[in-house]
Amino acid sequence: MDSAKEQARPGITRRGFLKGGTLAALGLAASGLAGCNGEGAAAAAKGNLPESWDAEADVVVIGMGGAGLSAAIAAKMAGAESVMVLEAAPEEECGGTTRVSGDMLMIPDDVEGALAYQTTLNGPYEVEPEFMQAWAEGVVENYAWLTDELGFELGDATAGRPEFPGTEGGESIKTYYVDGICGMSSLWIPLVDKADELGVSFEYNARAVELAHEWETKEVRGVLTEDGRAFKARRGVVMACGGFASNPDMMQNYMASMGCPNAFPLGSPYNVGDGVKMAQRIGADLWHMNSYAAASTCVRAISPDSPIGSIFYAKGYDYIYVNSEGERFMYEETRSVQRHGKQKDKGVWPLLDIPSPSYMIMGGQSGSVDILGDITYMSWPVIMELGCQTNQELIDAGIMFKADTIEELAGKLGFEPEVLAATLKKYNDSVDSGEEDEFGRGTAVYSSYLFNAAKGTDDISGDEHGGESLAIEPFERVRIEGPFYGVEIALGMLNSQGGAKRNGQSQVLDLDGNPIPRLYSAGEFGSIYAYMYNGGGNVSEAVSTGRVAGQGAAALDPWDAE
Repeated sequence: MDSAKEQARPGITRRGFLKGGTLAALGLAASGLAGCNGEGAAAAAKGNLPESWDAEADVVVIGMGGAGLSAAIAAKMAGAESVMVLEAAPEEECGGTTRVSGDMLMIPDDVEGALAYQTTLNGPYEVEPEFMQAWAEGVVENYAWLTDELGFELGDATAGRPEFPGTEGGESIKTYYVDGICGMSSLWIPLVDKADELGVSFEYNARAVELAHEWETKEVRGVLTEDGRAFKARRGVVMACGGFASNPDMMQNYMASMGCPNAFPLGSPYNVGDGVKMAQRIGADLWHMNSYAAASTCVRAISPDSPIGSIFYAKGYDYIYVNSEGERFMYEETRSVQRHGKQKDKGVWPLLDIPSPSYMIMGGQSGSVDILGDITYMSWPVIMELGCQTNQELIDAGIMFKADTIEELAGKLGFEPEVLAATLKKYNDSVDSGEEDEFGRGTAVYSSYLFNAAKGTDDISGDEHGGESLAIEPFERVRIEGPFYGVEIALGMLNSQGGAKRNGQSQVLDLDGNPIPRLYSAGEFGSIYAYMYNGGGNVSEAVSTGRVAGQGAAALDPWDAE
């Protein structure tokens, strides 16, 4: 990389970023604006194609997360002369979910094991066998592609090997981190470096809103952006535009029945479902719109007006969770035995029951210690260095509240003072009398899988309780005494899984199950995961489907060839 280019991209190298450097410019700035309107019968015949294009490439990729970068890299390596990535965010906030995730890759040892394992996790939500076969082959092939083709070093991860022990095929499930680093954009940064090395160009502040296509054949010719620009794709378009976790209206529409209409997203605020709307406009089928990956309970981290959240950990035991009626609803510490926001009950895996809204009420011990200090490697506020880090910052931002009495705190949270006071008295009286907690709090909890996020270790070997390991050790409950602290909590949403349905070649399908010409998708936008999945599965699928989509688009003949 020459010195001029290095000066244009300060801090973007993997080493620089992991030392705290911030993202700077990554590449191309496109040419000026041109009109996009056609008139009359001729315009109607050719669909919504613009009169002229502002920029063009062999392959145009929508989105700059792991899926989009993998697609761009694969397209270039497959022979595409030019590849352009359109990114909705400004350059300093680019990267989608992958950049702010744990960057863990689930890569099975063999296809047969992967098939058996994920088929079981799908449960009653069946996926076509040929699609499952392609998924299994794709994620297994990730190891060789990332190491042999891209030259990355993969180190063993500490969790999810497998996440569901005892499941058929589970012995083949392995998880990895690039360079052995959990989070900190450890996969995303080398993908950016590789794309840049190959000459991929990037357009920022380029929010895609429509696919330029022939109306009769639906053949996709390019992408139209919100600001009126038109980007020509001579061979194909790859939609790697993420999900809709940061779109409250879509969350209400698709996730309300799942119990999480007001979840706090941990990923990019630019994941607002643009891809879903574009797919609908062109007649694509949708699937898995109410599937998701969650991350236990979270708190807002930016402001009271922003849903973007961070994972928290209370210190001590002088705290409780209460619902909108000011009453407790769960054994608070069992959040630690959930698997991506779900907890096994009666043989199924329903969403963690977090009423909306809910609050954590803390006493002086827990409230005096910062609750956001343990997660330093993932989530949007952490990686982007935005929002609050300490309890005092949460208080100053109007997210957390502090009061000398429980009645005063109730007023700040919007509760009737006597209601919250009665709940606290009931809890403290139970502690004083030594009565068993109404939710069993303080008693031992066993699980077939234990992951301690703070220590980064897992244990699936315990058999002291019917083959299960001790997940929560018994502890003595303590009274909750002032000063009192209160903060709203909600399910943390890692990502939605729904989007355009795709086949094993990552081609987007229409309502009749036919591929829409020259249109591909990758990543969480239309993920194969319909119910349960193993940690690292989304990132690994992003890489595999991005690779397949990029190669497929690059192999097409240009539609404008004379």
